[in-house]
Amino acid sequence: MGKKLYSDDELLNRLQTFAEELGRPPSQSEMDDSGPHASKTYGNRFGSWNKALEAAGLQTGTNDPNGRPPTPEEDLLTDLKSVGDIVGGTPSEREYSKHGEYSVKTYCNRFGGWNAALQAAGFKPNVDMNLSEETLITALQGFAEELGQTPTSDVMDQSGPYTANSYKRAFGNWNRALRQAGLEVHSVWDVSEEDLISELHSLAEELGHVPRKDEMRNQGKWSAAVYQERFGSWNEAIRAAGFEPNKRWRIPREELLAELRGVANELGHPPTTTEMNEHGKFTIDPYQREFGTWRTALQAADSDYLESYRQSDTETVPFGSNWPQIREEIIVRDNESCLRCGMGREAHREKFGRDLPVHHRIPRRRFYKDPDQSVDDADVPSNLLTLCIPCHRRIERMPVQPVVE
Repeated sequence: MGKKLYSDDELLNRLQTFAEELGRPPSQSEMDDSGPHASKTYGNRFGSWNKALEAAGLQTGTNDPNGRPPTPEEDLLTDLKSVGDIVGGTPSEREYSKHGEYSVKTYCNRFGGWNAALQAAGFKPNVDMNLSEETLITALQGFAEELGQTPTSDVMDQSGPYTANSYKRAFGNWNRALRQAGLEVHSVWDVSEEDLISELHSLAEELGHVPRKDEMRNQGKWSAAVYQERFGSWNEAIRAAGFEPNKRWRIPREELLAELRGVANELGHPPTTTEMNEHGKFTIDPYQREFGTWRTALQAADSDYLESYRQSDTETVPFGSNWPQIREEIIVRDNESCLRCGMGREAHREKFGRDLPVHHRIPRRRFYKDPDQSVDDADVPSNLLTLCIPCHRRIERMPVQPVVE
């Protein structure tokens, strides 16, 4: 057997140092996300994750999979009911993921499934849980045709007609659903490590810094999950690309709050978790580590934020009645390319796995809330610009929007 890259003592010392930075023993998911090595490296070397903790002199059984003590069921059900109030009925998995404090997976693990959690909170089971295989396959094929390629489960969760979980329940796993729909199945192992590292370098050059996981998911060719699967953890993928991993695990509380207030000022309302991931310097992860929940972080930033967040700022604003046709007309008008950087439609699809966005200079929300207008009024050509995903995000943060000639 060849010489081990790291000795047992080196692995244990790094685990102890990481625990000191956290102020407690790390969970496996925390180690995989931001630790010095993948949790399975410790499992393979010491027999299990708990045995590695014991060998490092750390207490076991202190964390659930997401790194915090188990949330009381009462808190879970209270938050589920509050999201029901926001959406005006039984929340779907996607709606809860957008507005809730916890993960859908937490509910499924604690209650035995999403429907069981809904019933425990006093809701009727979601009808989306009983979709026929034919309905799911037809929707998946239509979405793939709209994208121009086979969607990943991440893209389906973000933009698809149903969540990937609906397909996993019906067909067993995502790839099986793709095969049933007659779509090409992409395997992570079809991608070489050289291509993965090259994409990391390209995105780092575009961003001007080492990419975060959410930036890779939103702007990279492959999701961070692909890198974690291939390299063992996100940080090990970063190292393989020759970068220094981000060691700022414990970001000072006041720095987090200052950034939250800054994003709120830019948006004109307290940000949702999705908006913070898109527009903030930090993702919501350090906020959840520091404050426990997103709403607690909002309240710590400003006592008025929480009430504003609960009211109307998280509601879903619909698109205009003829949006698909208008959207296509605008993209054609703009020569099927981003007006800011010039990226073409096909290049955009190849890089991001989706079509060019069309941006509303005056947000749809303002028309939606105006009693004398409708969202259809937002779709006039002078209010619309074709942009690529990175330029779209930059334009949305500008206080003065560019004018369409």
